[in-house]
Amino acid sequence: MAGRIVYISPLQADSMLNQANLFKKLLQECGYDAVFKSTISVEDLNKDDVAGAIWFQLASINFIGDAVVPYILGKKPKVLYVTIEGALTRGNVVHSNIKRCEFIAVSNFVKECLQAVGLKVRNVVHHAIDWKLCGEVHKRNLIQRRKIEQYAKDKVKFIVVARHDPRKNLKGLAEAMRIVNKKGYEKDYVVFLITEDSAKQIFQGINNAVFIKSFGGSAHEFVLGYMACCDYLIHPAFCEGFGLPILEANAVGIPAIHVDAPPMNEFTSPDFNFMFNYIDKQAVKCNPYQYWIFHIFTPDMLAEMIAYAIDIYKNHKDEYQEYCTKAREWTKNWDYHVKYVELMKELRLAIPRDLIDYVKHGLEWITEIR
Repeated sequence: MAGRIVYISPLQADSMLNQANLFKKLLQECGYDAVFKSTISVEDLNKDDVAGAIWFQLASINFIGDAVVPYILGKKPKVLYVTIEGALTRGNVVHSNIKRCEFIAVSNFVKECLQAVGLKVRNVVHHAIDWKLCGEVHKRNLIQRRKIEQYAKDKVKFIVVARHDPRKNLKGLAEAMRIVNKKGYEKDYVVFLITEDSAKQIFQGINNAVFIKSFGGSAHEFVLGYMACCDYLIHPAFCEGFGLPILEANAVGIPAIHVDAPPMNEFTSPDFNFMFNYIDKQAVKCNPYQYWIFHIFTPDMLAEMIAYAIDIYKNHKDEYQEYCTKAREWTKNWDYHVKYVELMKELRLAIPRDLIDYVKHGLEWITEIR
């Protein structure tokens, strides 16, 4: 009898952990016993009741290193599903067996970064969303909505979901808000931030910046509920391995403001998001194993797009609603049934007929799967 256990070893970072949970959900819908395991061993991959294993990880050797030996020596199908935010250093591959592994990248940008140091990339599988859940959070977010309305009942509501680290460019966002406010927009909008408390000093003196919740530590649906209360997402990041909040914002039906740069422009569109060009690209040393690739833009570029978004919402409601409708519709293509069936194929797992039909025919099959 074929094994039914699939081990999942996730990176302890919100985005990858949430994606690992979506894949776990898909496996369970398909009748597999999906088990989270911090460390997957060679012994695990040789058990009769195990069907395979997958790591959701950062591709640098200091994170993926423990997976190399089980990946090479384990007998069962296995997948290294990885992200990275820039160029890997040669230190990742010198005197290492990592070059014997094959990776599944979360974006074409990640694929190019891995291949640049001689690593093998077997496939690209973009991150996913739960399209049905994202459509239902509007009915479940009463607590979040009440909190948001305390601050911005009649104002344009922006939300930011980002860690406080240099990649996310919260300092640039604060400067952009100061520019927008000086132009007379301060009473027209509020920016709600889900980030660490350490970012508060950056926004000192900006009265329409509200720290609504700390980053991490809450059910993912709760964060989606906050997104669904707002009118736009601002994603001020210079650098990403994917840029999941943009996709999630579109899935709950709101446009996103972000730079037109890889990997974000692999899954977004100016047809419904507010995108602007970057002016420079820089490699920024992160640690001995990685250089972040920053796509640089100035605070006034971001400020101009925020002001434009305010105008669209206040003065062109029909156009705004069209953006929302297009964004929501577009993200059907990124539902986890569509995207993560590819990871099941990589693990050589049996795929139910109804899931194949869903991927082939579209969202109307979702009730048949569930």
